[in-house]
Amino acid sequence: MAKTQSVEPNIADLANGWMKSYKLDYKLEQESLNPEIDQALNDYYSKNGGVGGNRPDAKLLLQDKNLVNYPILIEYKGYKNKLVMLDADGKVANKTAKNQPDFKNINSYAVNGAVHYANALLHYTSYTDIIAVGMTGYKNDSGKLEYEIGVYYVSKHNFGIGQKVDDYTDFSFLKKSNFDGFIEKVKRLQLSQEEIEKLKEHREKEINASLVKLNNDIYQSEKGLSERDRVYLVAASIIATLGVPGKVAALEKTELKSSTEDGSRDGDIILRKIKAFLNEKNLPQEKRDLIVRTLQNTLTTDNINKVENGESQLKRVFTKIIDDLGIYYKIGLSTDFTEKLFNEMYSWLGFSQDKLNDVVLTPSYVATLLARLARVNKDSYVWDFATGSRTSCCIYE
Repeated sequence: MAKTQSVEPNIADLANGWMKSYKLDYKLEQESLNPEIDQALNDYYSKNGGVGGNRPDAKLLLQDKNLVNYPILIEYKGYKNKLVMLDADGKVANKTAKNQPDFKNINSYAVNGAVHYANALLHYTSYTDIIAVGMTGYKNDSGKLEYEIGVYYVSKHNFGIGQKVDDYTDFSFLKKSNFDGFIEKVKRLQLSQEEIEKLKEHREKEINASLVKLNNDIYQSEKGLSERDRVYLVAASIIATLGVPGKVAALEKTELKSSTEDGSRDGDIILRKIKAFLNEKNLPQEKRDLIVRTLQNTLTTDNINKVENGESQLKRVFTKIIDDLGIYYKIGLSTDFTEKLFNEMYSWLGFSQDKLNDVVLTPSYVATLLARLARVNKDSYVWDFATGSRTSCCIYE
């Protein structure tokens, strides 16, 4: 039996023709959209599981009436029934049962591929709302081109999983005259509380696996770093890349140049960013000084800033931390992420009596229940007579 011929060139020609007729400034596979997006697609793991090389078939940036920019990432396929693969919960199936990337689905289905690209932007850019578009088709028995389109909203608000926006027969929703109405429809999308809990559960499993992998990778690959160094480096990297909107830009990997110039070493750059972040958070001066002093001892040591083969150990570790963990504090999982992060990091520390000194933070659902029972909020002060040797703090909003 002859192999079915892909009609992807026909699909691409049709869809790109629509965008050309709408006078949209779209970019094709090999073209640059902007440096931030280009770098994110290059840094994110590919559809085959390798490093980089993510190239949507078409991409563009559109601005709504509120001057908010939305990246539109488009993936074409050329076979029947290759639009989207969903899981048992009706969500885009880009993860296996073991919470690993499902490269078969990402590679084979148009929407799955577009959602994969959108997650690259969530992970590595300042964009938090992305539109993923998939389109595929085939020629029927009479030789006519049949096609179908999938349009999904990928955002920190839906944890990067993607939500279907509506059914479409062309790309006219991208026209300037229609785009504001399309964005209003996107903003009305909601997740049920049950859906939110399921998505959080999936992401939490990924967090656990990522944290364990991160610690093992640093332990195996980076010599001379103590358990405490690893904890401080994770904390420092996260603080440096959080940023404060409109005031402190998040530190990018490309800003670390592995320079040997005094004051411009990688540790100096990270420390400056941490100081800027803490200054904007209006913490008491003594707390800011304590945090800086604690992290500075690790960040500014000669060994970690020593440059070998054009790169410092600090830059390698920083890059690995951001690659493994960056997505989780950019998609609305900050509370759960922080709890699991500190539980895992405490387990890295070598106590002389591990079983007696295990630190287990109060689960978030228990802390939330206690906060509700106490009728407190983020502005309340609580005098806790039952604190142990380590005090944990819960803020309920």
